[in-house]
Amino acid sequence: MKTSRESCILFIALISLNACSVLGDEKTKPQIVVSAFGKHLLLDSLSSRIPNELSMEDSTLLSERIVEGWVRKNVLLAQAEKNINEFSSVFEASIAAYRNALLVTQFEREFVASRVDTLVLDEEIEKFHSDYPELFQLKEHVLRAVFLEINEQEEMLDSARAWLTAADSISVPKLEQWSIERGAHFALDVEYWWFLSDVLETVPMQVYRIEDQLKDRRLIEFTEGDSRYLLRILEHRLKDLSSPISIARDRINYLIVQERRRTILEDLRDDLVRDAWANGEIRRDSILN
Repeated sequence: MKTSRESCILFIALISLNACSVLGDEKTKPQIVVSAFGKHLLLDSLSSRIPNELSMEDSTLLSERIVEGWVRKNVLLAQAEKNINEFSSVFEASIAAYRNALLVTQFEREFVASRVDTLVLDEEIEKFHSDYPELFQLKEHVLRAVFLEINEQEEMLDSARAWLTAADSISVPKLEQWSIERGAHFALDVEYWWFLSDVLETVPMQVYRIEDQLKDRRLIEFTEGDSRYLLRILEHRLKDLSSPISIARDRINYLIVQERRRTILEDLRDDLVRDAWANGEIRRDSILN
C-alpha cells in the first residue's frame, strides 16, 4: 500500500509528463505541491523543471529530488532568518554591500553591452600589434609551411614536387586536387602559421639544428615507415620574437574591445558624478576648525 507521500510524488510525476497539454490552456488556481514557512512550491514550477521525454519512473525520482531539495533549502533559510540577530552588524553590512555590488555590476554590464563597438578593424589590430610587441612574444618557433603525406609506393611525384616548391595561387589548387585523388594527407594553406611542435606531430622529420633547418626554403622530402613526406617551409619566426599578427589576432581583438569597455565605464562614472553635482544631488558641508 502506497503512503500518502508516495502517492503525492506519483501524482506529481503523472501531471508533469503532460503539464503542457493538461494545464497549458486552462486558467486554474495555482496548485501547491509543498509548503514550508509560508513559502510554496507550485505544481507549474515543478513541472517546468521535468523534461517531457522522461519516463514515469524517472519523472517520479526527479520530482522527489526537486521537492526534497526545495524543502531543505527553505528549512535552512528559515533557520538562518530566525537567528539573524545573533550575527554581528558586519554581516548585515556585507549583505548590503553584496546587493549594491550586484546592482552596479548589472547596470554597468547592460550599459556597456548596448554601447560598445565590438568591430575591430585590421588597421587597429596592426597598430596595436606594432605598439605593444612585448605582449605577443613567442614561446616557441612558428612557421608558414605546406606539406603532404602520401603512400611511400607512390611514384608520380614530379608534379607534386614542382607544385609544392612553387606554393602559389596557381600550383596549390592543382596540388590539392592531386592529393585528394591519391588519398594523401595534406596542409596547403600558405597563409597559416604553425607552431613547430604541431608540424612535427604530423611531419616526423629529424631535428638537429632547428634554426638552420627553419631557414631552409628548399623542398624537404623523406620517408618514415610506409609514408613519404614532402615539406616546404615558406617563412618562419623564432621564439622570443613578436608573434605574427595572424596568431595574435584573437587576443588583440579581445584586448581592444576590453579597452573600449573600460573607457565607456570610466566616462559613465565621471558623467554620473558630474551630473549629480550639477543637479544638487550631492552636497558637501564645510568643516570648520
